[in-house]
Amino acid sequence: MLKKKPFKIFLIIIAVLGLTTVGVFAIPNPVGKYILSQAKAQGYLQYTPAEAYELARSDCTQCHSVERIKMYCPRCGPPFISVVPHMETFIDNFRKAKPNLKFRTMTEHQAVAIVQVWNALVGNWEADFRKQDIMKLIGQYPLLKELYETPVEKRPIEYALSRREDLKMGYRTSQKELQSNKGKTADKPKNPCSGGMKMSGGMNMSGGMDMSGHDHADHKH
Repeated sequence: MLKKKPFKIFLIIIAVLGLTTVGVFAIPNPVGKYILSQAKAQGYLQYTPAEAYELARSDCTQCHSVERIKMYCPRCGPPFISVVPHMETFIDNFRKAKPNLKFRTMTEHQAVAIVQVWNALVGNWEADFRKQDIMKLIGQYPLLKELYETPVEKRPIEYALSRREDLKMGYRTSQKELQSNKGKTADKPKNPCSGGMKMSGGMNMSGGMDMSGHDHADHKH
């Protein structure tokens, strides 16, 4: 009987740990939510399209609005896959410029998810740029380079969200509206780039992507 006691204690400990684990992950609570979010940020678990969408909106709007993101287009700068990985540099600049504000960092796994979101909702113009140029802009980010080599139909987040017409935004949507209103003087949609932004191809410290003010109706795709 004495020899069996340590084994029973071991079983009890395992049972307690098992119940604790179930409680952490099965029952909604801050600890379980944090553990799951960290597992996804580090690539141990995959983001669902809905989770990636929320991640992109929450993280990217730390520095600039969705309105500015949706104005981004091929004439504004390179594809999101070569822009997103450098956002950490701008977050570091924000920290220096505004030390009292807190900014969330971005892992490369999160960047892969975020790139797919904006590709699907705003536009993917990776094919319009030379491979060597994009690879150089991506830099030392192997997961993003792997994503670049992956066809869109095999990118789960981008493929799923690209089929959501209700979520799409940006210059392609504006083009459709402008075309449908061609020749009409009334109710003509306002040019989304008419805000007088003077930019040049990256991010600025005022909180927006650098773009040159232009008329999206002039785009030819």
